[in-house]
Amino acid sequence: MKRAFAMTLAVLTAATTLAGCGGSTSSTSGGTATGEAAGAAPSTVTIAVSENILTLDPLDQNCVPGAAVMDMVFDALVEDNHDGTFSPRLAESWEVSEDGLTYTFHLRDGVTASNGEPVNADDVVTTYQRLIDEPGLVCSANYWGDLESVEKVDDLTVNITLTTPNGACLQGVGSAWIIPDEAWNEYGESLFTDQIMIGSGPWAFDEWVDGQYVHLTQKDSYWNPDWSSAYSEVYIRFVTEASTAISGQLSGDVDAYLPTSGISPDMLGLYTGSEDRCELITVDTSTIDYLGFNCNADSPFADINVRKAFSMSIDRQTIVDNILGGGLVPIGICNSESMGYDETLTAEGYTYDPEAAKALLDASDYNGEPIAISCTSAFQRIALAVSDYANQIGFNSSVSIVESATLSDIRATGDYDAFIVTAMLSGSDPYQFLSFRVQSDAHHSGYVNEELNAYIAEGNTSSDHDVRDEAYRQANAIIAEECAPMVSLAQLQNIMSVNYGITGIKLFSDGFWNLTYIDYDPSLVQQ
Repeated sequence: MKRAFAMTLAVLTAATTLAGCGGSTSSTSGGTATGEAAGAAPSTVTIAVSENILTLDPLDQNCVPGAAVMDMVFDALVEDNHDGTFSPRLAESWEVSEDGLTYTFHLRDGVTASNGEPVNADDVVTTYQRLIDEPGLVCSANYWGDLESVEKVDDLTVNITLTTPNGACLQGVGSAWIIPDEAWNEYGESLFTDQIMIGSGPWAFDEWVDGQYVHLTQKDSYWNPDWSSAYSEVYIRFVTEASTAISGQLSGDVDAYLPTSGISPDMLGLYTGSEDRCELITVDTSTIDYLGFNCNADSPFADINVRKAFSMSIDRQTIVDNILGGGLVPIGICNSESMGYDETLTAEGYTYDPEAAKALLDASDYNGEPIAISCTSAFQRIALAVSDYANQIGFNSSVSIVESATLSDIRATGDYDAFIVTAMLSGSDPYQFLSFRVQSDAHHSGYVNEELNAYIAEGNTSSDHDVRDEAYRQANAIIAEECAPMVSLAQLQNIMSVNYGITGIKLFSDGFWNLTYIDYDPSLVQQ
């Protein structure tokens, strides 16, 4: 018997009234932003972003702005809500076989691409066959190592079969934008390299000027007749300098500033005096800064008491307040914006208690061995603070600043004592993080816990959201209690700036954002 997902079309936009910028900031957990300048509905909206896109291939996107553009021009089978749940898009409904290997998607009837080509199962087969044939594509590499086949059942039904059950399968489906088969057969990759860009999304692609902007126009018709935008044009401008982007917004040339990692707190003062036109929106993210331990037998961190002592010596609240300039103090790897979070979790190792930490260290076998905390220059201040806290209770630690490539190399070989990096829980789903960094021990920490691995495996293979959530809760609890193979230092926040009047910008907790249903409501403009 198949487990059916009964789906209804989600509301595409939801405006949330938030406090103005320049003073306090509003907070949203993967919410929808509002903003724009006063007056009648404008015809064009301009969004400044902090990084350039590198390709127009919808299956080879590796940056947030690129994914946002693809979501406007193309449709995926499902809408990724970036919280572990999914809504219908090209597929009105879907089922999963009992063995978790076959997903059957029932397509929406009457959808056409921008060239008038009907969108049906042939387009899905063409798209997913390309994922099978080209494993080097970003979408293939990130989500589809277990994709076995795609089969047309009829014009509006398609089966996607996996080699092994994958609990995060729908996350991959939400990032596999459908390429019209007739257009692909005619143009091949020229569809993207020559900027032809035929898709079924609500926006028509006009132009990409590398390093400068993407220009889109609203299509005359879209398969969802209940949605249209007041805007006829969208410009997404690539502005790498934060001060330039903010100046553009304050001068009226830019309507929103959406840097990938948020606006740096030390830049927020530039918005003072703009409270009547724009708002700063704080988004609690599922992204974390974490400290990884080498737990191999010859490392001090093989001893759980040493790991706990090191972790308990760290004043995370001070790091969040005085170094990061904002964020949340974590109680585990899975946090308030991700699956697996348990707000009742209490783990000794996450308690800031220098005296208890010193007692644990004194009772351990640690004999003053030097410990190097490796990180890039971006984490220098955090690492110095962590080292100082640890040394205050008796550790002999120091900070080693290395290049990104060097840090990747030492993690790939296990040639480190400890390291600090950032990790984004994509889709607010810990699947990739726990699989790669814990279960597979890609960073050669040497920590092995079979009970932990069993919970991760359960969460990774089930297609039931509640089952996955509970499995990841149990895994998170073990990681927190064992302080291995890593401990979280901070849960990050992103701050974005959007002019009043704009609706439909979705800011997700995993660091992604979406402009597909951007619109304008003059009643939200500050008077």
